[in-house]
Amino acid sequence: MSARKTILLLFAFSLHLTFCASTQNKAARNTEKDPQYQYEKAIVAMKYNLIDQAIEYLNQALALDSGHYESYNLLGLAYFEKKNYAEAASAYQKCLELRPGVSEVHSNLGFVYEKLGQVNKAEEEYKKSYAIDSNANASFNLARLYLKQNNLSLALDCVQKSIEKNGSLSAAHNLRGVILNQMGRYPEAIESCQNALRLSPNDINLSVNLGIAYINNKEFAKARELFEKILPKVQDQALKDKITEYLNLIRE
Repeated sequence: MSARKTILLLFAFSLHLTFCASTQNKAARNTEKDPQYQYEKAIVAMKYNLIDQAIEYLNQALALDSGHYESYNLLGLAYFEKKNYAEAASAYQKCLELRPGVSEVHSNLGFVYEKLGQVNKAEEEYKKSYAIDSNANASFNLARLYLKQNNLSLALDCVQKSIEKNGSLSAAHNLRGVILNQMGRYPEAIESCQNALRLSPNDINLSVNLGIAYINNKEFAKARELFEKILPKVQDQALKDKITEYLNLIRE
């Protein structure tokens, strides 16, 4: 190959590299202007608990497309994680303005309202969520709300609906056990707590609730055996003291 041909080939290769670099830079600039790309970066940031970074990406996405409802939904979660409940509520409200029929967002907004102490609004959002698709989270949250208000019959009805919709939620079985325990229906409470433990066998709090139900049902030997088994595993000192208190009560 002559020197001239070699020079021409090298020149052509150089042009090709320059063109590729220019194309890649242009593609990168176009990607940065894509709201979905900013949203996906926020998802990754949330995964690694980089909440402030996620909020920055989501605000960029919404600056590019104010109708990007997924970004408002994730922004609500990000602000919730920062305990900025007012901003979380605002984000979820904007999301629902764009997509009013998303049951999950209604339920999330209801939970934020609870944190803000706006119980009536929380109940309204949970009911809207449940009306859309009878989802288990909405009925579970309603049950929690009614339990706090000591409306036990309504709480039991709601948690039962949650279990019927999704029987794999240990928290729902546990809540049912707590409600039944307060209603004095101890054998049923025991059964519900046992169901919860079968789903989450390493959850200490579920074991404690089962032990309390055993005590209330005067099954003291079972309660003692359970409390003695879990006591060495308890890290929280306040809970450890409470279990010790229960054990002393049983021995007396």
